[in-house]
Amino acid sequence: MRYLEKMDSRLLQGLCTLGGILLYALSLDLFLVGNDIAAGGLSGIAVVLRQYVPISVGVMIYIMNVPILIAALIINGWRYTVWTIVGATVYSAMTELLSFCPTLTHDPLAAAVFGGAVYGVGMALLTFGGGSTGGTDLLSRLCVKKLPSMSVGKMSIFIDGAVIVLAILSFGNVEVGLYAILTIFVCSCVYDRIILGFKRGCICLIVTARDAQAVAGPLMQALRRGVTRMEGTGMYAGQARSVLLVAVRRQEVPTVKAILRSLDEGAFVMLLSANEIIGGNFNINVFPGLRP
Repeated sequence: MRYLEKMDSRLLQGLCTLGGILLYALSLDLFLVGNDIAAGGLSGIAVVLRQYVPISVGVMIYIMNVPILIAALIINGWRYTVWTIVGATVYSAMTELLSFCPTLTHDPLAAAVFGGAVYGVGMALLTFGGGSTGGTDLLSRLCVKKLPSMSVGKMSIFIDGAVIVLAILSFGNVEVGLYAILTIFVCSCVYDRIILGFKRGCICLIVTARDAQAVAGPLMQALRRGVTRMEGTGMYAGQARSVLLVAVRRQEVPTVKAILRSLDEGAFVMLLSANEIIGGNFNINVFPGLRP
């Protein structure tokens, strides 16, 4: 049974990785390559070089990936690099196989937005699958090992920025670089939303000197949600305080503020953004024993 569960998990990871690579290739072939949008990475360099070298984008990406993969083998070893080699090979092959697909739009703005969105979904699937296609992301991680003062994020920004500048100089058009930046921005937004979750909300922390039940009761009744009470002490005055914690949706924040104004105008309230709230009765919005 455990073996089957492990196989199911590996199968799901494999499907996510393949789905992510497929979306990578579709983003390039359907939107970015045909509009000369070099949105960073090896694919961006390949888009620039294809006007000088009679080699397809897929093959060019793989050629540039080879020295990076060799360096990864030397630094990280075969065990940690083998699946990256597989991912890089499948990525280049899929990009090449789908190169016959027509460019869906020749409006660079639409191509940047939709190409970035498709690429972002593919990146999220690749993250869920634990896969990698090598490229500048792997190069950044290898460079950071030799330059510990740099972070992976800073190194990636530096490399992608260099690719965008190269594209501007090569095509002689600043707009090409602006569309590339837009593509990266849309990709990042879509990726973050998928990875961090869609069920965003707020964590409301209420520090009150009043009776905790007198404040929590109306909140639970109005929101139909549980409230957690913690003990606190105001260090300046040395007085005991109740700290109430409640998770709410963003549209419920005005309700919380109105209730607190009517119950305890002296309450100290903090609203913290929550990327995703899971579990409890937050999703079903039902609190046993309380009815509107």
